[in-house]
Amino acid sequence: MAGMVLELGKAQAGVPPGSAGQMSPAPDSWPPVSVSRDGHVGPYVPLARAARPWRVCALLPGVQDKLWWGVSWGLAREAERQGVVIGVYQAGGYDKLDVQKAQLDACRALKPDAYIVAAITSDGLDAEAAAIADSGRPLIDLINGMASPYVTAHILGNFRENGRLGADHILAHRAEWEKAAGRPLKVGWLPGPKGAEWADAMEASALGVLRRAGVEVIHGSYGATGMATQMDLVRALFDQVPDLDVVFGNAVAIQAAANYLRSRHDGGTHLVATYVTDGITDLIRDGTVELAASDSPIVQARIAVDLAVRALEGQPHGVWNIMMVDRLDQPHLPGYDLSRIAVPADERFQLRPLPPPGPNGPAAPSPGALGEPAPGWGS
Repeated sequence: MAGMVLELGKAQAGVPPGSAGQMSPAPDSWPPVSVSRDGHVGPYVPLARAARPWRVCALLPGVQDKLWWGVSWGLAREAERQGVVIGVYQAGGYDKLDVQKAQLDACRALKPDAYIVAAITSDGLDAEAAAIADSGRPLIDLINGMASPYVTAHILGNFRENGRLGADHILAHRAEWEKAAGRPLKVGWLPGPKGAEWADAMEASALGVLRRAGVEVIHGSYGATGMATQMDLVRALFDQVPDLDVVFGNAVAIQAAANYLRSRHDGGTHLVATYVTDGITDLIRDGTVELAASDSPIVQARIAVDLAVRALEGQPHGVWNIMMVDRLDQPHLPGYDLSRIAVPADERFQLRPLPPPGPNGPAAPSPGALGEPAPGWGS
């Protein structure tokens, strides 16, 4: 099995590109965000500080998709702001459910006060979630979606809205693009990993909108959100349909498509992303990508830490906390707070081990001591 845990500041990955923009200067400041809390929309106001240095274990799917760079940074910074001790781990990719299970079991041996999990699949950790519930510890579902009834609180994007936003953009330009092509529109679709709740929900929404409108959609198949995997899918999609008018899909696929089209000197294909990363913001800025949906993943990570503290301290919190989705395109980009998306230029992927409980706590296996380093680190 593959897993990788690195101490803060020792990650073998470079600083992500595209971090220029309106970044918030201090880790204790939050951009104002609206969240639907159990159906009621309003500003999310975090706690000033935790009552004690709670120990929290956080698990992420992998590092290949740069979205998780920002999530790891948000987790670490909010834990620092609230005076919480956090361990942050990554499994190595969406094909590493066995690693994530083993990391969660190893975290349980370290007896954290709470867990934050961005699950690889919606139901793959059901047994582990039940065991956490039996221990009386809070479990926070972060970004990806967990189906378990034992989740204490969820902080998620509105995945269906992400998909609908991109599909609506395509329909709004359909007549114009079909006139330019002289034929009906051809849309290539690359959703991401099968079984991940976010990808499945975005797919159901996006394809529902496009197919009800009679748009031809060519499915480019499922795959983990690593650049190598998505580039292979992009090449196969264009081999199948060389004259695609639109490529629509996950952020890594859209970056891969931009690279592929640039190598072909082809500027006639429209690119639309279901979510945004710092790399996608660069492509929006230069006009390569027309639109992406932003659900503020860094802020979602901060909220996850705050939800864990609230649950531990008996503070009010929503069970279903849903981040509002923002449209990000060239007109909206200059005024958008990029601290919701991208880490500052001098920061790295934040992975760190969770210390054992107490100064003389039992020596428990570290979730990072489960095997060789995960492939694709920093890819």
